[in-house]
Amino acid sequence: MSDCLTAPNGAAQVRQLQRALYRTSKQEKKTRFYRLYDQVWRADVLWEAWRQVKANKGAPGVEGMAIEWMINPGYEEERIHTLHEALREHPYPFAPVRVVESPKPQGGTRPLGIATVEDRGVQTAMQRVLAPIFAADVPDCSYGYRPKREAKQASRAMRDDLYHRAWSVVEMDCQADCTRIPHRKLMRRITKRMAEGSLLKLSKQTRTVGAYVQGQVVLTKVGGPQGSPISPLSSNISLNLLEQLGPRRGDPAKLGATRHRYADDAILVCRRSPQPVLAAFEGIAKRMELTRNRDKTRVTRVTEGCDFLGFHFVKRTSPRSGKQAIDIVPAKSAQQKRRNRLKYVTSRRAPISPQECVEMVHPMVMGWVNSFRHPNASQAFRGVQRFVNRRFRRYLTQRSTGRGFGWKRCPNSKLYAMGLASIGSGLLTYRAKPAHGVRCRLSDRRTRENGTYGGMGREW
Repeated sequence: MSDCLTAPNGAAQVRQLQRALYRTSKQEKKTRFYRLYDQVWRADVLWEAWRQVKANKGAPGVEGMAIEWMINPGYEEERIHTLHEALREHPYPFAPVRVVESPKPQGGTRPLGIATVEDRGVQTAMQRVLAPIFAADVPDCSYGYRPKREAKQASRAMRDDLYHRAWSVVEMDCQADCTRIPHRKLMRRITKRMAEGSLLKLSKQTRTVGAYVQGQVVLTKVGGPQGSPISPLSSNISLNLLEQLGPRRGDPAKLGATRHRYADDAILVCRRSPQPVLAAFEGIAKRMELTRNRDKTRVTRVTEGCDFLGFHFVKRTSPRSGKQAIDIVPAKSAQQKRRNRLKYVTSRRAPISPQECVEMVHPMVMGWVNSFRHPNASQAFRGVQRFVNRRFRRYLTQRSTGRGFGWKRCPNSKLYAMGLASIGSGLLTYRAKPAHGVRCRLSDRRTRENGTYGGMGREW
């Protein structure tokens, strides 16, 4: 058993399994899989799942065992061997999740269910086997929780779509996270692709395991624990029905609209009246027993601008050509959220050295810039750069017991010499990739012809 666990080609074998499952599911839309449970407790699958759990560095569950306690190589093989035998002699007993209230940026809290380390490993192994099967049914307009897909591609696809005679946008939030998904409807969707009783029972148990709250276990009747490795897959399976019911309940293309979705956030780009489109999707959500968030659902004109995935899309007149163009800039909420995090790190009385402060600020700034880099984001980047320089300058002035803001004592050149992140330093990493389902531009065609385009049409 240990030879299989430490095999160097374990990742390649798991990748080969995922590609085989995806090709079979993609070619035969009505195929049902009857032997999948034995793939979950395979040694290489469990080992690759454990590597992902260890890389995420999650918090301990109800048993109080942290991942750091299991890093010992000998102990790792022992625990994975125990999981292998437990899954082989099914049913596997899941432990209740520990509920932690996570604060939201807009206010309020979000309940997160933290499973035990071993349960997270089993759920990750299930996700590795099931995700390629259900990914074949996901349309191109969906970008959330999918391999080789990211928010930047969704923003590029939406920008190209807005150029095609769009005049209004419907922002929708269906409140369809994993905590609100009805068990009956979700299991009905899963059984259309999977017919093995052992894996169906294990999949249902991950959602009905219950939560440990104030010393007692509370049963889960609707949805499942948010934050588990398999919750994004459950959310995608449920939300895929929105696109599949669309042609029968009012095709958006016939109503003059196109869809762009990332998880439970959806955008409808309308070229006609948006009211019929909104009414059609409200009927679909009602049939799926999903609640529409009316606070986040609104209809706006393209000239007024809309927010999607932290980007702000607005149609303006170009000062150079005088023609109408679509500008993409970081949304004000995304900028303020980044400033709040930087404000916490760059406190004037922070008990850390300047080098430690630089090491903390640099990845936060450059990571945010690489995520929101677009041709129209220079003004937002300059604002973030001024904010970081001002905060770090005040921090250095406080440490030197000086007065004032420190403009003469610590100019920008000195800050950059100390290693502070400089957005214009050429450290940005960005490679243009054409979005799915949209017509690529000439630069993207040249990228593919040069061999740097990695075949985005395939999921695995």
